[in-house]
Amino acid sequence: MSDSAHFTAAEFVAYSCARRGIRVADLGVAPTVVGVWSPAVAGYLAEQAGAVLQEHYQMFCPDVPLWTGSIAGQPVSFTRWRVGAPATVMQMEELIACGARRFLGLGWAGSLQTAAPVGDLLVPEACIAEEGTSAHYRTDGDAPAGPDPALAAALVAAAEAEGCPVHRGLHWSTDAIFREVRSKVEAYRARGAWGVDMESSAMFALGRFRGVGVANLLVVSDELWHNWRPAFQSDELRRANRAAVAALLRALANLPPG
Repeated sequence: MSDSAHFTAAEFVAYSCARRGIRVADLGVAPTVVGVWSPAVAGYLAEQAGAVLQEHYQMFCPDVPLWTGSIAGQPVSFTRWRVGAPATVMQMEELIACGARRFLGLGWAGSLQTAAPVGDLLVPEACIAEEGTSAHYRTDGDAPAGPDPALAAALVAAAEAEGCPVHRGLHWSTDAIFREVRSKVEAYRARGAWGVDMESSAMFALGRFRGVGVANLLVVSDELWHNWRPAFQSDELRRANRAAVAALLRALANLPPG
């Protein structure tokens, strides 16, 4: 029996466009896509880049906006990721079918290390995958998937140039944020994991499977190495988000054509 997909993202996109009387090319998806899990930050980033809302994409995907503009002469699209590994990866599959070839994600993470307090930036590398999506994008014997090295390096260099504290290395992804139990927090902290999110490991697995570049820049939004310390909706996190946006825009301006 074949292991090929029974239906593909390209087939789904073509079907959805045909029902709406538009072409895939009308969706306005650039080869480089930036995805942000916060709607407010996504809109702010698109505004800073001077990107324009793509109306045909709204017809195709009414609940998710997409803006497209140009940075350093290269077309770039900006969108809001749906939360969670299955939803983010499904969205990425559709964007790949529309012509996307590299992805940069901007989001939040809980920190496991005292050296990375709220407001610091993380660039995940190898991941501890405890979400259910990445298993569908790897075969037996595959090592843990990581980011595209050049994209990850560009994010680190841009963050450092903006004067942002940035840490790269082992990362933990999980589907169950309310089951980040103390024993796992301590065990993964001892292994050197910097942070925890819901999507990075699955995004990297998809990137390897589809042959597209993926890297993420995550702002520490809460601390887990002691009693939980959240900073959501705080001025502290807003300042860090703005710094992360500046770093991401700098990284985009310095990327080679692709």
